[in-house]
Amino acid sequence: MAPILAADPAIHHIEVNRRVFPKRQVKSPTTSKLSVIDATVARFTPTAAIWLYDKPKITRQSPNDLFNTITHALSQTLVDYPHFAGQIQWATEDLVKDDVVPDISVGPWWFTAPLMILGSSWSFVKYDVNLDCVIPSRDERAAQLKEWIASGFPQSDFLPPTKIALMSLDAIDGFPAMAVQLTTFKCGGFGISAKISHTLADAITLVNFMHSWAARSRMILGEEAGSSGLELLKPVFDPSQLDKVAGLRHGSSPDPEKIAKARSLPMHRFDWWAEEAPGFPVAVKINSQATMPPPDELSRIELSPSTFPPWETWDMGATVDHAQIRFTADELARMKDAAQASLPDNLKSLRISRLDAALGHIWTLINRARGHQGHEESVYMDITLGLRNRVSLPLPGNFVGSPLLLGYIEKTGDDAATQELGSAAGAIRQMMSRFTPDAVAAYIHDAAQEVSPQRLWQAFLGSHHTLVTSWVKARTYEVDFLGTGDLARYAQGVMPKIDGLVQVMDVGDTGDFDVSLCIKQDAMDRLLKDSLLRRYAGSDF
Repeated sequence: MAPILAADPAIHHIEVNRRVFPKRQVKSPTTSKLSVIDATVARFTPTAAIWLYDKPKITRQSPNDLFNTITHALSQTLVDYPHFAGQIQWATEDLVKDDVVPDISVGPWWFTAPLMILGSSWSFVKYDVNLDCVIPSRDERAAQLKEWIASGFPQSDFLPPTKIALMSLDAIDGFPAMAVQLTTFKCGGFGISAKISHTLADAITLVNFMHSWAARSRMILGEEAGSSGLELLKPVFDPSQLDKVAGLRHGSSPDPEKIAKARSLPMHRFDWWAEEAPGFPVAVKINSQATMPPPDELSRIELSPSTFPPWETWDMGATVDHAQIRFTADELARMKDAAQASLPDNLKSLRISRLDAALGHIWTLINRARGHQGHEESVYMDITLGLRNRVSLPLPGNFVGSPLLLGYIEKTGDDAATQELGSAAGAIRQMMSRFTPDAVAAYIHDAAQEVSPQRLWQAFLGSHHTLVTSWVKARTYEVDFLGTGDLARYAQGVMPKIDGLVQVMDVGDTGDFDVSLCIKQDAMDRLLKDSLLRRYAGSDF
């Protein structure tokens, strides 16, 4: 498969780049404060994904007809998701004066009005290449290409070119909250992608939106009758539900007990503002200024405890490879059994999941590939944890926003590279079990006291950290715009190519996991040659 030059004008033709608006616009201005948790992820890269589809077996529409159908479906779907067509803005003194946490100086709010609604950016690209030249087939990746080096995949070609709000912290006014793109291929296949400001959408919200959009498309095409299925996909946009979990009330004081509980959790508190940290990059300060109080005010504020980010362990100039690694259902079952059987004595009561085992296996491989054997420095796996089911009154699956935090496990480099699978998998399960409803409420309460929720980062990257996001059970591969019932040829949660990023996705009802991994090129080479990679491929592991 020959590499394709990104945005090659000989093959990449932008036919349309415009805004799409809800079919029915709101009648009066609506301002909604996003939750404290939503505010903590404002610095994150957009939540984004790409879906690529083979040519339908029965071709019903030309590329232009497909564009019109999906555009119409998008406009209908935005009626239920008007916030994705609205304006994000930073909180002002007037907006927060009556808030339950009036001292919080900055945080994103969502705003929309009939004359100010920005719409969602909508692009249509014709790509003069066959899908086979871009991505292996699903069958190939399930068999002979279980380790596929995806570094040459022209990801940016299939993402909308429009800059959206909070792609940098000072990018707010006039930028849409969401951008989407339809790409058609020479062979008759097509792709659809979306990127949304992370404060408005985590992976679950994004995939729910895509399913709702796809259902509208199927209805227009006559492949789905009625709207009963759509009712299940109606979003719940009520960010205040998360803040209520913490028991925040106007005029209430910080609760020392809750704060102590929050700060005892396995969560990093890396300070983005700590200019005195060794290796501090100047660009970080420039990006952070939008979230900081004026210098004279900041000098009078006592900031919460934090630690220096370990900038010197992250070589930002290193060449990073991206690999997609497929683990079959049988491999995962063996991993799980092996992890359960090798749990340390103090963790024997835990029940290990397939995801626990897979993450433990991947982390061990990464630490071996990074050469941590024989070293006593700490290494970390930082894991994104969804909060919908971790609060006292669970939030519905269609809750809109970014209800998440990041917890970590820590081991010495040598232990993380050499111990049995049960040690890592058990540590992951034990860490997750600490985030009870009481603990999550305490964390939200503590985060609400911050001068800026964007100051602290709960994760890191580079040679001693691995940052994990799971899209398992999100039904990503099942998004179906045409009613064919087929899985996508390829679905990719978009990640920047940075050392230490891992994403796990399940592939429909196959039981397989598709693991997206980005690490330094030399480490990737060692990992893919490691005999331990396929340790669980046979029954005699």
